[in-house]
Amino acid sequence: MGPIDHDRAPIFDRLTEYARSGMYAFHTPGHKGGRFAAAELAELVGRSGLALDLPCMAATDHTLHPTACVREAQQLAADLFGAGETMFLSAGSTLGVAAALLAAVPPGQTVAMPRNIHCSVVAGLVLSGALPRFVPHEVLRECGALGVTPLALAAALDMQPRPAAVLLTRPSYYGLARELADLAAVCHDRQVPLIVDEAHGAHLHFLPPGGPQPALAAGADLVVQSCHKTLGSLVGSAQLHVGHTSLVASARVRDALAYLQTTSPSFLLLASLDVMRRWLWREGRALFALAVAEARQLEDRIDSLHGLHVLRPGNDPRLADHGRDPLRVTVNVSGTGWSGHDVERHLRTEFRVEDEMADWFNGVFILSPRDDPAARERLLAGLRAVSESPRSGSGTTGLADELEGARWLQPPVPPLAMPPREAALARKSTVPLASAAGRTCAETVLFYPPGIPLLMPGELVTREAIDVCRRSFAAGAHPYASDATLETVLVVE
Repeated sequence: MGPIDHDRAPIFDRLTEYARSGMYAFHTPGHKGGRFAAAELAELVGRSGLALDLPCMAATDHTLHPTACVREAQQLAADLFGAGETMFLSAGSTLGVAAALLAAVPPGQTVAMPRNIHCSVVAGLVLSGALPRFVPHEVLRECGALGVTPLALAAALDMQPRPAAVLLTRPSYYGLARELADLAAVCHDRQVPLIVDEAHGAHLHFLPPGGPQPALAAGADLVVQSCHKTLGSLVGSAQLHVGHTSLVASARVRDALAYLQTTSPSFLLLASLDVMRRWLWREGRALFALAVAEARQLEDRIDSLHGLHVLRPGNDPRLADHGRDPLRVTVNVSGTGWSGHDVERHLRTEFRVEDEMADWFNGVFILSPRDDPAARERLLAGLRAVSESPRSGSGTTGLADELEGARWLQPPVPPLAMPPREAALARKSTVPLASAAGRTCAETVLFYPPGIPLLMPGELVTREAIDVCRRSFAAGAHPYASDATLETVLVVE
């Protein structure tokens, strides 16, 4: 690569040059730049967008073995984010997590992880044949899993057989991010690579001082980021970084991606990553500094409302060693007697405001640079209405008393009866969930968001998991399972 020139956008520039060249496409895609496209599609994407919706070919580039504009754009991204090598993804962080596991964990070997993993990790376990070893961590009723400690991680790594890799999800869906450098040191002292699912933390690199340290800067070996979640690229665009001193060779990651990536990636998604990188290089830090200041003002106003409080590590000694994404506002509503699910419905129907997720006790809201000030005021008005209309009897305060000691946001890990790959590929039977206790689960059962498995293939169905499913579904959480009613579940036959 020649001199670094972040004013370039190699993919976007190449697509635009080809579209303007006058070349007629006797090649895919079938819409031929918009000539053979429904009017609704042209309106949806725009004529210019359809003109840039090109396939992998000599005139553009390839993602499996890039040699031209994709390669240059990925090198520019690696330079900006501080990676040794960066690979663009057009199927989200799900693809990156699976590729990282394939690259780092041989079949039959173990990967250590906390339980607050995304369901994409389960897909990676099934594809790779790896076995999970869950690292114990503290759980708060109000916000679920906390980060693992160096002591707990060291204990998990010193068990035999030694895990081939560690995978951590950071920041959490609630924006919590335990300091990572000491965990990376525990891994590297034992020559174990650290994979970080940083799907919700791509923007950490651009935050002003005081925010959580990005995973690459903290020493992670492989880092997966969903740029579309917080950085303004198109939905589905993501990137996988290999650290400068990674224990997992870039070639292994490229090989893994070659088995998983499509040969027909969306160049619109790739171009969105390209122009996003150029824009953030120019203005990213200034934009995010302003957004953090605006978020702080909004949080102070929310905290002034009776019965509501914002999750802030500085106000809770249990969250020592944890930082927080300042643009992810987690509002605990339990002091009002409302559940988070009820608040979500209230905001959606009465104030036309949609949150990122809700649970028993919280609503979670993602703020971004250039958010609409009027929309922030609508959010505040909706929360003020909740504060001024407290409920009693069936609210979350009574629920918390009823469930004292139960881990409703992070239930205990069910026992593993067989490898996830074997269970996922086994012959399956459909049985009533209510009577499935003791059977080996053959699917992933979770509520999305946040996408943390309650049951995964190979685990025994437990009474507690059944009860969490039943109560969460009744409260309004969104199930992700083969039976969307959660009346039945797939088990190993």
